[in-house]
Amino acid sequence: MNGRPVRTALVAVCTVLLCGLSAAAGGVTFGFPLFTLDVSTTLTQLPVAVENALDVLEATAIGLGMSGAGLDELRAQFVDAVAGIEDFTASFPAWLPIPLIGGGIEFGLPLLIIDGVRFSGGFLSDELVRSIADVAGVEIPQPLVDLDLELGEESGNVLADLEFSMWALTTEVVKQLDLFLLALNLGVGIDLFGGAIEPQISYDIPAEMAGGMASALDALHLDELSWSSFAFHGMIGLELGPPFLRIYGDIRWMVSLSESEGWWGLRPGPLAALLGFVIRF
Repeated sequence: MNGRPVRTALVAVCTVLLCGLSAAAGGVTFGFPLFTLDVSTTLTQLPVAVENALDVLEATAIGLGMSGAGLDELRAQFVDAVAGIEDFTASFPAWLPIPLIGGGIEFGLPLLIIDGVRFSGGFLSDELVRSIADVAGVEIPQPLVDLDLELGEESGNVLADLEFSMWALTTEVVKQLDLFLLALNLGVGIDLFGGAIEPQISYDIPAEMAGGMASALDALHLDELSWSSFAFHGMIGLELGPPFLRIYGDIRWMVSLSESEGWWGLRPGPLAALLGFVIRF
């Protein structure tokens, strides 16, 4: 029996169904884009950076004349600190989910394979987080750390705060299968990610200790907590509700095409998502 007519009929039926279920409508999405930050390299670098900084502080203490029991006690504290950090990194997840605030817009394309092209993005910064916290009635101290130090007969103070910004931009083509109250989205696209974390540390300590503190902070490479990436992704998503306002969620599998990372090795992970609402028109 010749199967060619059967295959031809099957293709025709699938084509009709796809055309019938497709929705070439545009829409506006708003919500929370999420991406994962791969911190696996960062976790291996953390004890290295801390140990280098502690070595600088130990050399400073020796230069200031510390010796004997005091120096032994200081070294024991350093060893305990590094061991605690290693225990922490061993249990910390390699992928850290990062929520952004944003949305997107989709333009309909009445084609057989492609129903629309979508542009979306998200952003997050320390200032935005503080603004949202203020609206919610939650107080975030500024600076985050205000530490008084007892340095033998001397005293000092350390202030630490955190500035950061993270963003993501996505362009993708979408195929939508719409059943009025439920829709399936399939898509592929490209992404741009970027971000930087900038610890802000200031200190008021005796002058003879200031040089050692500055060198210890340099050993931490705090100016290299940044990343950028250009990636390709595949997407599957669901919409639930009437066309004019739907709950929307999707998940995306990322393949990095090009990336830049600092000493700490921060880079976007292999998963991303979007949670929010979509208004169809």
